[in-house]
Amino acid sequence: MDKATKTQFSLGFFAAGIIMLFIPDLKHLDTIPIGITQYFGIMFYLGIVCVVIGYYLK
Repeated sequence: MDKATKTQFSLGFFAAGIIMLFIPDLKHLDTIPIGITQYFGIMFYLGIVCVVIGYYLK
């Protein structure tokens, strides 16, 4: 994998991970359906994994 592609994957994983880390904070909004909030914990841990992958590819 060349350096430019590796950098793009790194930034993509890192940005997606940061977004997923902040998704559980939306649980307190009344407009979010109750059925979706049960997956927020999974998204948090998946966000941590994406941030680690993004940092590793850096």
